[in-house]
Amino acid sequence: MKHLGTKNILTARLILRPFQTEDAEPMFRNWASDPEVTKFLTWPTHKNVEITRMVLESWVKDNENPERYHWAIVLKELGEPIGSISATKINDKTQSADVGYCIGKSWWGQGIAAEALKAVMAFFFEEVGMNCIRACHDLHNPNSGRVMKKCGMTLEGIWRAAGVNNQGVCDEVWYAILKKEYESMRDGRSTVRQLTDGSQKAEISRLILEALPDWFGIPEAREEYIKESKGQFFFASFDKETPTGFLCLKETGKATVELAVMGVRKEYHRQGIGRDLFLAAKKCAVDRGYSFLQVKTVQMGYYKDYDDTNRFYQSLGFQELEVFPTLWGKENPCQIYIMQLA
Repeated sequence: MKHLGTKNILTARLILRPFQTEDAEPMFRNWASDPEVTKFLTWPTHKNVEITRMVLESWVKDNENPERYHWAIVLKELGEPIGSISATKINDKTQSADVGYCIGKSWWGQGIAAEALKAVMAFFFEEVGMNCIRACHDLHNPNSGRVMKKCGMTLEGIWRAAGVNNQGVCDEVWYAILKKEYESMRDGRSTVRQLTDGSQKAEISRLILEALPDWFGIPEAREEYIKESKGQFFFASFDKETPTGFLCLKETGKATVELAVMGVRKEYHRQGIGRDLFLAAKKCAVDRGYSFLQVKTVQMGYYKDYDDTNRFYQSLGFQELEVFPTLWGKENPCQIYIMQLA
């Protein structure tokens, strides 16, 4: 396995990120002080925010450890943590992890825990290289089990009197999913292919870009993307035989390729297709011996849609390299991200 630590992960509604000491007040208010939330957890309800702050100080120290994984679940529209998800146990020999999670009562029943768990599963299987992910719940807390089922996990069995939580000794209900099961589930959703035929590349890039006028509304720029796509490394995603998105890589130096353009049709947004396209392109770049991958976008803080794009690139592991304030005009400062390849 390749341990990467608590990297930022972006989903449709959430940002999963490392905890900060500044999270003490929202953590205390949103879930740590609520006995209904902590009823089946292994740590006691926090009596005051100072306890929460002390807990966070210990968590923050773990942020630099690549073998520790503990995310704050941040709701984008709220801008603050509403829960947490973590790897409670990791076994390098079996390439496995036990995962635990909790969210505030105000957000129960909205699919948020499942959204966070699916994102963490994808990260562990696709980037860390795990083979098995497990989770358990108290027998008297079946709602947690429904989250595990929703994420494709399989019931393994009940371990009687195996755990202790705030209700005392409890029966643990265990679920698990293997990497091959995750891949089968993912492949059933969408497939990514690398294409080599120039006319097919142009046809698909035109189909996708013309369907995304909010991002590719300037005809001259759109036509240039389509023209250049014919000679670039080209990856397309399909729902059965219907193109849903594409990504192009272009060589910018002997050691570097650039993510030149990527688009996913709006009706297929928030399904992990962009991440699937990127992982296929990244593998190609590694296989061909490139050392670096870069991408350009509008700097964070100027437009909401591009802020989401920035977070997406950060969640993939890109790091800020440099900003060119006037490359695309003063209203669109160009942010360059870079990633070192294995």
